Amino acid sequence: MQNRFRGLVAAPFTPFNADRSINLDVIPGYARFLKENGVGAAFVCGTTGEGLSLTLEERLAVAAKWVESTDETLPVIVHVGHTCLEDARKLAAHAAQIGAAAISALAPMFFKPRTVDELVDWCEAVASAAPTLPFYYYNIPSMTGVAFPVADFLARAADRIPSLVGVKYTHEDLPDYRACAAAADGRYDILFGRDELLLEGWKAGARGAVGSTYNYAAPLYLRLLTALEHGDEATARTWQDTAIKMIAICNGTGVTHLAASKALMAMLGVDCGPVRLPLVQPSEMQLATLRAKLTEIGFFEFACRPVA
Repeated sequence: MQNRFRGLVAAPFTPFNADRSINLDVIPGYARFLKENGVGAAFVCGTTGEGLSLTLEERLAVAAKWVESTDETLPVIVHVGHTCLEDARKLAAHAAQIGAAAISALAPMFFKPRTVDELVDWCEAVASAAPTLPFYYYNIPSMTGVAFPVADFLARAADRIPSLVGVKYTHEDLPDYRACAAAADGRYDILFGRDELLLEGWKAGARGAVGSTYNYAAPLYLRLLTALEHGDEATARTWQDTAIKMIAICNGTGVTHLAASKALMAMLGVDCGPVRLPLVQPSEMQLATLRAKLTEIGFFEFACRPVA
């Protein structure tokens, strides 16, 4: 049951047509693009994939197309979190049926669990719908408002969720992250989820990371990790600082980081279309400014290369 995802795990955008219907035809080429640029796995239908803006049927279709479009060289983790438990269980069971590598679920974010035990109850119910698949709790308190120490969750869930293998940890609490990485003698796979802090996450024990910017800047982060492997923290810091500048440029476009990043994919030959409301699409002027500012920091020299 134990899974270990190493290196970069991209969180793909869900491709839409101009009318914002899903565009499954983009996914096979998208999968090749990620593999050829050094990405090791895909985490689909999560935050970056606008998973909670998709219908249940759309999420089933997107997950199936990703699994169909790749193989063991790009395993697929399916995000199955939902505000409706039965829909989350349907998504989990479907992920097992289509041959996904693992599932993950964030905490419900409308009616929220009030205690760690209530969170464990929820995750146990979701994971039990796909007992043969490794389960990752998706910790993202900035979106869910559920902010229990994850080390406490792991301690309580250890005997309750047999398929629990780790956490997608999208938070800045590095002491809690270290506690999770050390829990049960390193039993769990704690995937780091803050791209702008990847260097700090790696120093805290991460060996796998899930992120949105790995969709289009994987070569930058691979250089960062290579520098760390060779003990060259100064070079790694230079690459991390460049990533921070890149992220700040996307954040400063005038729309959400997600909207700017999704639009950026078309500049690299993978047109993922617009975002869905309530997210707002960048204007042509905003896109021109985005391209110009990214060019200034050399983005197109270290960005992912289009598939030939």
